[in-house]
Formats: sequence, structure tokens, C-alpha cells
Amino acid sequence: MKKFVFASDLHGDHQDYDAVDTLLRFCDIYKPDVRVFGGDLFDFRNIRRGAGPAEKQDSMAADVEAGMKFLSDFKPSIFLLGNHDSRLWDTANFHESGIVRDAANQGVKDIKSVCRRMRCKILPYKSDEGFYDLGRVRMIHGYHAGIFATKKHAEIYSPSGGIVLHGHTHAIQYHSVPRINGGRGMGVGCLAKLDMEYNRFQTGRMLHAHGFAYGYVDKKDWQVFQA
Repeated sequence: MKKFVFASDLHGDHQDYDAVDTLLRFCDIYKPDVRVFGGDLFDFRNIRRGAGPAEKQDSMAADVEAGMKFLSDFKPSIFLLGNHDSRLWDTANFHESGIVRDAANQGVKDIKSVCRRMRCKILPYKSDEGFYDLGRVRMIHGYHAGIFATKKHAEIYSPSGGIVLHGHTHAIQYHSVPRINGGRGMGVGCLAKLDMEYNRFQTGRMLHAHGFAYGYVDKKDWQVFQA
């Protein structure tokens, strides 16, 4: 039997420190064999597509420092890149400025170096590759948004007789798929602040909640709990 913890959506310097402290204290007690971080370790708001002039001038130092500290504290076995993390990889590959590409490439190298030292595997933010399986429990960052996101993730990603855990939506949601052997999906919530500036006019923010998932798997069975 292996015990695991799955947490997601820190957003760097936009993290909720009480939620993070709860997660870390829980891990000290539960002592999971596998720790999976589900993505959006960083916010990287200043390199997003459509960033305004003020965002582009914002320093990334605090964001990166906060994300890297969490990485060293949580010590995940698996790091699933989220759409916010992927901004750095995209900037390193596609930005029109050579200087900016070089800086982004150095950032990617730094993150990979830290993960390599702690033996943490990085998985890409790609819909057909960005998932981690532990028995019949599948973990992803998330590729759909909105109130039906967990339903879509369950229909597409849940293993037969298993469950898919996802972040991305910042919401705690659950869905069961009506099919032979079943399939389930769970949105586990987030570790970020719930009053983000970018979504202050969106009603969906009222679904946002702090949380993470934990449980166990063995050769025949699995169990997942929502914290």
C-alpha cells in the first residue's frame, strides 16, 4: 500500500499561507509515500499572453522565490506543470526577444536543477502526456474550466474503476461517470488566495476553496479523501 497527497495551484507569491501551512503540517503527520504537486507552482502573470504594461514591468523575483520555497518544503515526487508554469517554457521557446528567451531558458534550467536534486519528475502541460498514474488514481493539472470541468475531466481521464484528481479550477467538485466499472473525477481546490484580482468580476470565483486530496492505493483498491 502507498499513501499519497495531491495538492495544486499555489500561484507563487499569491499563495494562501494558512492553506500551505495546513498542507505541510498534515504531511508531517500522514507521512505520504508519494507527494504530487498538480501545477501552477508560479503565477507568472507578467509573461502571460495579453499582459498589460503594468504587469509586464512587474518583477518575477517574489513569485519565483515563493514557488521555489514551497517546492523545497513540500518536496514532491512528481511536479505536473500547470498552464501558468508553462508560460515560462513557452517564453523560452517562442518569445520574439532573444534576451527574454535567454532569461526564460535560465529560469527553466534552474527549476529543472532543483527538481533533479530532490528527485522530482517534471511532467509537461500537455493534454495527452501531462498526467501521473498511481494505481487507478490518475492525477492531472486540468485542461477544462467552468462548472462542468470535473465532469469533463472524469469522462476523458478517469481510469476504469478509478478516479482522476485535478486542480486548475480552484474549486472542490466531484463527478461520477455512468459507465461499466465506473469512473470518477475530483477537483481538489487550491492553495492560492481566493480573492485574486484577475477574477473579481467572475461569479465562478464563489466556487473557489482551499483544499488538497490524500489517500492510498494498492494492487486491488484505492481510497481518496478531500481535505
